[in-house]
Amino acid sequence: MIPENGTKTHSFKRKRRKRKFNKAFILLIVLVYIVSRTTPILTENPNRFHTLTHGTLEDRLSFEGLILRNEEVVRNASRGLVVEPGERVGKGQLITEGLSSPASGVIVETRDGFEEKLAFNRVLEAPEAHLDTAQEVMDLEAVDSKEGIRIIKGYHWGILGEVSLEEGKELQPGQRIWIESRGKRVRGTVAWSGEKETGEGAWLMVKSTEHLDGIYDNRRQDITLIKREVEGLSVPLDTIYYQEDQAYVTQRKSGNNEKVPVNILLADEEGAILSADEFTDAEGEVHRTVSLYDEVLLNQGNSRGEEGPDE
Repeated sequence: MIPENGTKTHSFKRKRRKRKFNKAFILLIVLVYIVSRTTPILTENPNRFHTLTHGTLEDRLSFEGLILRNEEVVRNASRGLVVEPGERVGKGQLITEGLSSPASGVIVETRDGFEEKLAFNRVLEAPEAHLDTAQEVMDLEAVDSKEGIRIIKGYHWGILGEVSLEEGKELQPGQRIWIESRGKRVRGTVAWSGEKETGEGAWLMVKSTEHLDGIYDNRRQDITLIKREVEGLSVPLDTIYYQEDQAYVTQRKSGNNEKVPVNILLADEEGAILSADEFTDAEGEVHRTVSLYDEVLLNQGNSRGEEGPDE
């Protein structure tokens, strides 16, 4: 006969072994999970790549300009009482105001005193003759509006403003552009450009016949010109580096990194558009370049002073 206390001792030992086994099993599962999560990180390629995709980029120019309109101030308004022939005039009879104008148009109940000096047709005919007035208005802290009535005639209007000398030379009369302001975009044309007498900057005049918010009420307005839209391969700026004034990217090809020359069509603060076509560099050498869906290395510095990564 087995003693009762001996049975209890064996049962306790079995339970203790079972608890140890369960703990070991749980620790094994945790270890397998940790290894499965850390292995990809440890084996991951430290280089990050960008896949080339199709993209577009706009060449934009922003500046504050003077709104030019064909308008006429009404100076001979007449007031009187509204009555029918033979009607007796009553107390509190409504007063009417009559306007006399040689042309029809949009009526605006304010004026700033520059309606004649900055008339669109006059400035368009002889831009240089109106630059002193334009500079005077641009130098004002604000253009004050006064009480008065003016009639805006026709749909032609323009914007005259100051831009850099390089931008003034780039934009040629007759060039089609888009004019953007307050979230709306209309078609326009470059009317005139000329270098300032100081040689520091240029004057630029654009024109349009499409309505843009603010052109009837404001004399000065912030606008953006969209000079062109470029299509090609879209890349972040930090994929590009320079060697001897030639732009390059590092392309991943069959597991290896290869330096490839590129032709930048347009760039801004965030990215660039590259051509996918062969191109000829300044030395006359023809280069093959990157293609759609190629992978290029990120974090290349985008500095003309850097030599780029080791080949």
